[in-house]
Amino acid sequence: MSQDQSPAADAQEAELRVLRDGIDSVDRQIHQLLNDRARLAQSVAEVKERYRQGDELPVFYRPEREAQVLRAVMARNEGPLADKTVARLFREVMSVCLALEEPLEVVFLGPEGTFTQQAAQKHFGQSAHCRVLSSLEAVFETVQSSEAHYAVVPIEVEDAGLIRHTLDLFRRYDLYICGEVELAPAVSSEATSRCPRFLVVGRDAIGPSGEDKTSLLLECRDEAGALHELLAPFHRRNISLTRLETRSSGEHDWQTLFYIDFEGHVSEPQIGELMGELEQLDVNVKFLGSYPKAVL
Repeated sequence: MSQDQSPAADAQEAELRVLRDGIDSVDRQIHQLLNDRARLAQSVAEVKERYRQGDELPVFYRPEREAQVLRAVMARNEGPLADKTVARLFREVMSVCLALEEPLEVVFLGPEGTFTQQAAQKHFGQSAHCRVLSSLEAVFETVQSSEAHYAVVPIEVEDAGLIRHTLDLFRRYDLYICGEVELAPAVSSEATSRCPRFLVVGRDAIGPSGEDKTSLLLECRDEAGALHELLAPFHRRNISLTRLETRSSGEHDWQTLFYIDFEGHVSEPQIGELMGELEQLDVNVKFLGSYPKAVL
């Protein structure tokens, strides 16, 4: 025992030293496992390159697979860390490992520091290359032309509803929704305040994750009973709508545009049947994508 410390202080220091040694040991194990995971990610890339067909580029980022991994992380979490805290840690691990396979190029509407940039970093992690563009149309065009892998675009802003310009661009470009991102709403006295919502947009439709949404744009004549006719196929199959928005199509005053989100993936039999029935109606149907529900 030192002359300057009480027996209690010495006992405390001895216990803390054991705990710190334990933390150092765990840190070394975590470090080793992180490098093991990174090497496995590199091996995945090598296998995909080896089996690529001709000029077809291998797909390194799988949104549905990522959503499944993050859900599994939260399901098996035993604490004391919160489920979403652990999932965010794994989100960054996955981002770093994916960058070893192929760094993702992601574009978003500027300026920097906006909610859209926050949404991009939340969804893809800090290791993705996120690039700001000056217009929403440029964002869509950059993905369409393969100058970027994905885009993050705003679809719903707090207390203001859907962003119509985003819907207009979905009509014009052949891109798919492959993910959604929700940010926590600002503190508000309004009970109906919505979370700012963003969509991840890419060139390819994606497979099911097990907990998915599908989005459609439907354009039809502005006639009595049109909405009832459109919704009847959903009601018959007990398909839950999560969003329904109507507006003028913008091209013809006598036409109405419906934006619909509903639960399920287009690969599911009843969703496939629904799509077939909608296409038999006097309506233009544009499939925007089936994608995992927001995890974080």
